[in-house]
Amino acid sequence: MKPILFCCVLAVATLVGCSKKRAPTPTTASGIPAARPFRDLRELPGTVADFTLTSNTIRIDEASTRRILKSVGSDGNIFVFDDSDQRIQSLHEGQILFLENVAVQKVLAIARKDKLIIVGTDYASLPDFIQQGHLKWDAPIQFSSLFAQVSEPHPSVAPGGLATWIPPSTVYAAGPQLSYSGKVDGWDTTMSVTPGSNRLEIALKVSRTYQGMSVMVSSKGHLQDFLSSADIQVSPGSLDNFSYVAKGLNGETNVEYAATRAEGDVAGIDKPNIKLPPLAKIPMPIGGIPFMLTINANLILKPGFGAKKEGASGSFRITYSGDEGFQIKGGNSQASGSIDGTGKFEHTTTASLAPHAILIGMAAPKITLSLGPGSAIDVLQEAFPSQMADAMADFLAKTAAGKWAKKKIDPSFRTEASASVQTVAVGTMTAAGSLAMVPCKLTRLLLEFKGGADTYLLGIKGVDKEIVFAKKEFVTREPDINACGDK
Repeated sequence: MKPILFCCVLAVATLVGCSKKRAPTPTTASGIPAARPFRDLRELPGTVADFTLTSNTIRIDEASTRRILKSVGSDGNIFVFDDSDQRIQSLHEGQILFLENVAVQKVLAIARKDKLIIVGTDYASLPDFIQQGHLKWDAPIQFSSLFAQVSEPHPSVAPGGLATWIPPSTVYAAGPQLSYSGKVDGWDTTMSVTPGSNRLEIALKVSRTYQGMSVMVSSKGHLQDFLSSADIQVSPGSLDNFSYVAKGLNGETNVEYAATRAEGDVAGIDKPNIKLPPLAKIPMPIGGIPFMLTINANLILKPGFGAKKEGASGSFRITYSGDEGFQIKGGNSQASGSIDGTGKFEHTTTASLAPHAILIGMAAPKITLSLGPGSAIDVLQEAFPSQMADAMADFLAKTAAGKWAKKKIDPSFRTEASASVQTVAVGTMTAAGSLAMVPCKLTRLLLEFKGGADTYLLGIKGVDKEIVFAKKEFVTREPDINACGDK
């Protein structure tokens, strides 16, 4: 079966059959494998896709891309082509390379080796390649249909239809568990999603032992079907309006944690921030522009103990419902929609003589709309393996004028051309220890709803700060006296 690409990649799965599970497929740091995507958002009622490209944009149709593109680098910024296409032969720095249903990238550097053309790229913003246009859609994210059965190969379609290199969808049905396990920044990680009727059941667990400190956090919950909406208007040289809303969000997350310190000298974890692989990736191409929607869960874990042989455990629960979104117009950002939620620590248990604390932060769900290839790099690599492009990276850096080499060694310049909304819960528990005059225990649960978009996507400086839509705090102290801290 020939691999095929970006335009069809919803990441969620150890491959499963309709009636029984298949053997697990190899997993990568990219997370749960791909499932059934949208063909093209233009098929949805009410979609608007009216745009013209800038004169600086080189558009290459999907069939030609499939023929000439040989490799995509593991970080998504190096593309290797053969030299058989005049459009690639004449490509130069500063242009925008628009590979239909694959990527839209700004060209930073070009080198030639034998009959290959190596292109180093960076993210392109919407005004970089859209001269004028209007993109608008309301896409129903229905998990049961996204994992629906498609047993036969996709038929051949005319240009503008389904990407012909995307593998036929695996057979799915409501109920089977789709999973991932592996190491993420030193943390043992397992994740699973189970598509069901009108919802996606989500479970994850991370654990690590580090120089005497052991930490475990697990989470179970669900996200109901919702509507992913966008309204984008571009005029020459500027983005007039960008609206992004997840409508009808409704879900629940239950978190359990446990941390202990044994005999080690270190009372903390060296890498508390955990960016987990995506739980789901849903390609949302529109007129060849390869948007991708991802659903993520990210964690921050910071236990702190004052003595050895101590431990703490507990759990909390959050719920949320409403519309979560924002609008950027005339360079100004504002929240749109209305979202609300509740939270509560269910229980806490400590065993310590000295003061100690633990912080658990979870962004779940984080729903991201992205344009850069980073979100779909695992799928790109299926169709265009990265070995050749990675091998050419140093060659490109040496032959291109310092700009590419400088960016290549700067780890901070690679972010993601994206917009996102997220529900963030931060739980903290502090305890005075059993030897304290007043053995106080204080828990705080901060629930925030926020979102924003970065300059890589918008092409507008100064608007890539997060907007807080709403927030609530839930505080419990034991005993309930002022000596145990402020509520």
